[in-house]
This record gives sequence, C-alpha cells and structure tokens, in this order.
Amino acid sequence: MPLGASRVGLMSTASFSASGGAETTYDSGGVTYKVHTFTTTDDLIVEGVGNVDLLLVAGGAGGGGGSILDYAGGGAGGGAGGFRALASTAVTTQTYTVTIGAGGAGGAGNTIGTNGGNSSALGLSATGGGYGGKWNNVGGPGGSGGGGTFESNGGAGNAGSYDPVEGYDGGDPPAGSTGGCGGGGASEEGAPSHASNDRGGVGGDGVNNLYRTGANVTYAGGGGGGAGDYGPSGAAGGAGGGGQGGDFGTLGQNGTDGLGAGGGGGGYKWSFGNSAGDGGDGIVVVRYIA
Repeated sequence: MPLGASRVGLMSTASFSASGGAETTYDSGGVTYKVHTFTTTDDLIVEGVGNVDLLLVAGGAGGGGGSILDYAGGGAGGGAGGFRALASTAVTTQTYTVTIGAGGAGGAGNTIGTNGGNSSALGLSATGGGYGGKWNNVGGPGGSGGGGTFESNGGAGNAGSYDPVEGYDGGDPPAGSTGGCGGGGASEEGAPSHASNDRGGVGGDGVNNLYRTGANVTYAGGGGGGAGDYGPSGAAGGAGGGGQGGDFGTLGQNGTDGLGAGGGGGGYKWSFGNSAGDGGDGIVVVRYIA
C-alpha cells in the first residue's frame, strides 16, 4: 500500500462522494484512488461522511534582492511554503473552501522578498514561506524560513508550530560572507553562504509525497542564495522546485508553481542590485479510495 495511505476509515464511493478541482483516478497496490487537485482557490463539495488523505502546500516566498553600490551582498533565497501530509482526515456533507497560497514576490535590488500565502482546506492550513533577506536584513519566518545574508540570520521555519514540522529554518551566514544563504525547505534548513568565496548557499530540500498520482513528487524546496561581492555564482535551489540564486550580475530564478517552492536570491552587481525570483504557488490534494 502506498506510503501515507490508510484503508481503515477511507470510504468508497458507494457511501461517499466529492467534486471539485481537477478530478483524476489511479490504481496503486490493487486499490483505486480518486484525487481532487487544487491549484487555484475553489470549493470541494462533499456528500456523505468519511476520511480522506490531504496534502497542503503553502506558497513559497520571494527571494531577497541583490544589494547595490558599496553594499556588496547577494540576496537570500526565499523559504518554501509549509508542507503537511495528513492521512485519514475526517469530512462530512458540506462545501469546503480550498484556498491556495500564492507565491511571494521577489525583492527588487536591495529589498527583501515577500512571504508566500497560506493554503487551507477542511479546516486545516499550512503556512506561507518566509521572505528571503537582503544586505544586513534577516530572513523572514514562515512555513520554512527565508535565508539570511551578511551578518543577519535566516528566519525560523514551522511558523504554525505543527508536529510533525511543516518546514525548516533559513540559512545563517558565516562571519564576513556577503553571499546570500539558502531558504529553508520542507525537509532541511537552508545552507549557509560560503565564507571564502562569497558564493550563495543552497536551498533546503523538500519532501516527497505520492497522493496526487501514486508516484512521488517532491514539494517545497527552498530558494538558493545569490552571489555576493565578486562571488563566482549563486546557489542551486532545493529539490522540490527551489529557484536558483543569481550569479554575480544576474537575477534570481522563480520557484516552481504548484510545488510551493522558494524563489532564488538576486546576485550582487556594482551599480545596481539584481532582482530576486518569485516564490511558487502552493497546491492542495485530496484523495480517497474510489
């Protein structure tokens, strides 16, 4: 039986049905599942009483913009949206509003990013990612925290105080480094920037889940940090769609929509700061035995 699935309490369509979102089915281990996938805010209409498996991924945060002129710092990666996989969640006959958290905007030159939006369904929620920091500004708290840069630490993850946690902290810079740190992901903290060459720090990796298709998809990777003062390159985003951090003189890349990934931090350049990538929109998946 697939990881996270539970036959106990999951109702067949003989006594339970639902509509809403993009509706699909798949077979796994001799069991047929019906799936409702939401990438935009919509309703889930339930008839009957039963239990469903629920995946909530909030919007990823925007990365921080690269700094300008004498402030020679790369922007930090945005934190991934909070990730929660909840098996056997009770539902009853009613219309549930499903809200999809939007990805946060990446910061322009020498400005912080913005947080991702919360995703919610069935009375439960996941927290949007925390913004990526910029020169001498901390990363924001969120589902996963945004990375820090130049003497300012990353933001805290798991802002919803959930158990198990929905995400991890953004990276903290070593002393003297001007590269941006990685945003936190759903399975690990963002990496620190490099002290010796001002390279950005890698975004934290996300988490696999198979509710949507029966095969694992990796969600909620953190954004990579941008290159600092003459740093050779920005850093990769975390597995799960995290945006690449900007190289010296280039933009940070966007996190992937539908994965709740963080945006990459912008790279430093002499006369202007490079903009950071936007965070990716979140997703909600509901599945049950057909």
